[in-house]
Amino acid sequence: MGPPTRARYTMDKLGQIGHLLLTALIKARELSAAVLEPDLRQRVEELVKTTKGITEKIDVVGEATAKNGKLDRATVDAALDRILAAMKSVNDELDELIAKARS
Repeated sequence: MGPPTRARYTMDKLGQIGHLLLTALIKARELSAAVLEPDLRQRVEELVKTTKGITEKIDVVGEATAKNGKLDRATVDAALDRILAAMKSVNDELDELIAKARS
């Protein structure tokens, strides 16, 4: 197989982001069932809002690109990189909260 195309690279990022989104929501669901201190519960709620906000932003970028094509690949790729980093951070923070909840 030849080198990966830019479209495949973008789809790989979207796949990673999708996986991280689902993972974050699963972790948040687990935490919502746990008995948490109020500050931890508030942080989980903030992380869920962040996750949902990221989902909406992905949808907007996709719609804007499909409708008018004014977003160039580099802009889209840079946005996806930032979203991917944000989702990794959210998942890391949820992992820390789960560890606290289990201890």
